[in-house]
Amino acid sequence: MKIDITQNPPADLFRKRRPYIRVATVLLVLVLCGVSLGLYGIFTDKPYGVLLEDVALGLFVVPSIIFVYFGGKLQAYKKLSVEQTKELDGFRQDDPVIDAYCAKVVASGRKPVMAEYEACKDRVEDREFKEQ
Repeated sequence: MKIDITQNPPADLFRKRRPYIRVATVLLVLVLCGVSLGLYGIFTDKPYGVLLEDVALGLFVVPSIIFVYFGGKLQAYKKLSVEQTKELDGFRQDDPVIDAYCAKVVASGRKPVMAEYEACKDRVEDREFKEQ
């Protein structure tokens, strides 16, 4: 998710989170199906056990890889840790743009999320790089 801290905070920030959660849940269910099919294929002596193990491996590996992508997308919506909140407060003291953005976020009735923290951190790092 791309956050521009020079603009107003997005009003519908969490609108895109719900589809990511749904997709991640479906992928985890497929992974669990793959694990249970694999265990069934291993512990039973059926003539189609090899095919069952191959299907189970496919149901385990493919959704797992796709889950990593959607899990990364969901990372942007995480709450900040105590250390990150303290660091963000330090950013607010150093940069008036970050302070104004965070004040707008708090005024909208929510706390900053990881994507906003990363955007503020990138702004501070860019400013420090330009000063060098």
